[in-house]
Order: sequence, then structure tokens, then C-alpha cells
Amino acid sequence: MNSVTQSAPATPATERSQRPGDESQRWKDESLRSIQRAERLVLQSHMNALHSAARYRRTPLCSRFTDSNEASFNLRPKSTGTALYSLGKNDPFPPPALRDQSAEASIGLASEYMRSVREVEGRLRREAGKVNQEATKLQHQRERLEKLLRSVRKALLVNQQSTDWRTFRPTVKGKDGADLMLHHEKKGLNELKQRLETMLRDTLNQQQALSQSSRQLLDCAFERSRVIELLPQHGSPSATMHLSTSPLAMKPDPSGPYTPECKEALESSAAVLQRSQQLRGSVKQLMSDAVVKQTSLHRSVNEGLLKKIAETVNLQHHLTLSSAATKQAIYRKQRQMQCASYSHGRVLGPVSSDDLFCRERPDRPVVQIYGRHPSSHLPESRLLSQGNVTLKQHLESEEKDLEDLQVAHLQLVDDTWAKQATAGVDSSVVRLRRRYVLPMFVQATKT
Repeated sequence: MNSVTQSAPATPATERSQRPGDESQRWKDESLRSIQRAERLVLQSHMNALHSAARYRRTPLCSRFTDSNEASFNLRPKSTGTALYSLGKNDPFPPPALRDQSAEASIGLASEYMRSVREVEGRLRREAGKVNQEATKLQHQRERLEKLLRSVRKALLVNQQSTDWRTFRPTVKGKDGADLMLHHEKKGLNELKQRLETMLRDTLNQQQALSQSSRQLLDCAFERSRVIELLPQHGSPSATMHLSTSPLAMKPDPSGPYTPECKEALESSAAVLQRSQQLRGSVKQLMSDAVVKQTSLHRSVNEGLLKKIAETVNLQHHLTLSSAATKQAIYRKQRQMQCASYSHGRVLGPVSSDDLFCRERPDRPVVQIYGRHPSSHLPESRLLSQGNVTLKQHLESEEKDLEDLQVAHLQLVDDTWAKQATAGVDSSVVRLRRRYVLPMFVQATKT
């Protein structure tokens, strides 16, 4: 056929036939053009056959994805033709393995999507685990805070009982320094109690926020885990997962593995974790300050009560000594009164004149002889009268002094008993504070 097409235009007969008949020449030219077109089509069919054999040879699936990161993020194709070999206008027919290749491409996209979803789901569950750990730490901090708050409330009750008990002191009618210190302790404990209650409310609110964040993360993780049932639960991840970036670096896509809900849950959990850590630091600092303040208040009141007890005991000792000295003075005064009463009786003389001695009679011979001169008077009667008056006044004064000493002695005895009772009340208050406040305080400070 090629020899015919090459020799036909060169014959002299053809050149001669162009002149006499155009129709015959045109018929020959159309035949030649038909032959040439047929040859070209035959060659083209041979070349297409060779290209098709090489083009549609089966290749591994992983070679169709040149960029693993891009494949992991852009898992949903814009059209089904992007994951397959493009069929150009010159392609005579689709490849015979098109259905297999389409299925393999779909399986690859689904597998990569599942792996990315599993990575996001793992990140969500790890974040939920961190939130749960933070909730556990905050729960322990809350328990210690509640113990400290109970100790403060117990200290307030003991403070009120101490104030009530000190009202039974028999000698003190008003408030002394210890009462003022108890009032100062009550004021400080009330302020501390309000601060601890406020911090406890903040802790409870933070625990609720952590619980809500954990539920949100687990809900998102459960929703993501709905498409990873066919993936193995154990084993090393694929190379694509190693090359892929963190889910937080992904761009949220409502139809992708990392949805805006997952992003919102992770960001909110990070904020909640940061607030919880700051709150735990504040609670720790507040508890430390509360322990120091409660210790200082408790010790200052105890030291004040002990000082007041020492002063009361010292006064009690002085009162006891004064009472003993007063009692000795009473005994001495009673002896003096007995001597003065005896002297007064001797001055008055006997009841009957028959009991007078001769030397005491006013008509004894010496007196009668001396009385012969009327201008001379003996001072015996005058001295007896003056001595009687003086002894009587002295007895009255001694009786008054004795009554004063007895009254002072009774006051000293009463005051001594009152001081002893006051010291006993203050000692009971100190024992009460050491018995109930210190054990609760030590229990609250244990971590």
C-alpha cells in the first residue's frame, strides 16, 4: 500500500490525465486521501495500544499520594477524578481496572480519615485524662480546705465557750485584757472563715467547670470514635500519623476529622486547666496564710490567759499572806482587849464593898488622918475616874479595830477564794482550748 501511494503521483499518465478529465483526477485524489487517512488511524491505534499497556499497569496505592500531610488534612476530594487517573480527550476508552482503582482510592481516603480521626480522638481522651487528674488534685485540695474550715469553725465555738466560761469569774465584773484578746481572736477567725468559705465556693464552681469540660471532651471523643471501629485498637501507628501535625495545628473543618466542636472543647479545657492550676495555687497560699494566722491568734490568746492566770495566782498568794497577817493582828488585838478589860474591871473594883481590901477602903486610917485638913484632897478618886474613862475609851477603840480587822480578814478570805476560782476558770479555759482546738488544727494542717 505504501508503494502504491509513493509511485502514483510520479507517473506521466497521471499528469496527462489531469488535463483531459478533472473528474477522474478528483476521484483518484479522494481515493489516495482515504488511503492515507486509514494509514494514520492504524498507526495511531498501535501507539494507543502501547501507551495503554504501560499507563494502566497496576501500581501500589501509596504511590498515588505524593504528600502524606496534605492527604491527611485534605481527606475529602473536590471531585472523584482527582484521586484517579485523569481521562483526557485523546483517551479512547476508560481503563478496564477503573472500578478496582476507584474502590482502592475510596478505601485509602477512608483509612487516612479514620487514622486522623483516631489521632484527634486520642488527643481528646488524653486531654480528658488531664482534666480528670486536675479534678482529682482539686478534690484533694478541697478536702484539706474543708478540714481547715472545720477547724476554724471549731475554734470559733471554743472561743465563744471561753468567753462564756469567763463570765463565771466571781471577782471580775467587766472585761479585762484576756477578754479583749478573745474578742480580737473572734474577729480574726470570722474574717478567716469568710475567706475560706469564699475560696471553697470558687473551688466547687471550678470542679463543676472541670466536670463539664471532661464531659464535653469525652462526648467529642465518643462522636469521633464512631468511625474507627475497623482500625486496630493496639499497635504502632502508621507513618502518616507520625508525619502529621498536632490536631491543635489543624484547621477546623466541619466535614473533616478535626471539627470546630473539637477545637472548642480543647481550647476550653486548656483554659479551664489553667484556671484550675491558678486556683489551686491560690488555695494553697490561702491555707498557708490561714494556718499562720490561726496559730498566731491561738497562741496569743493562750499566752494572754496564762499571763492572767499567773497574775491571779500571784495575787492569791499575796492575799493569803495578808489574810494570815490580819488573823495574827486579830488574835493580838483580842489579847490586848482582854488585858484592857481586866484592867477596866480592876479599876471599877468589886461589886460589893465587903470585897474591898483594907488598902482600897476610902476610910482607911491614912486617909482619915490626911483628911483632917479640909484643904487637902487625895487624887485617888480622880485618878480612878480618869482611868475608868480612859480604859473604857480604849476598849471601845479596840473593839472597833477588832471589827475592822475581822471585816478585812473576811474580805481577804473571800478575795482569796475568788482569785482561786478565777484562776481555776482561766485554767479550765486554757485546757479547753488545748483539748479541742489543737487536735483539729493539727489534723487540718496535715497534707
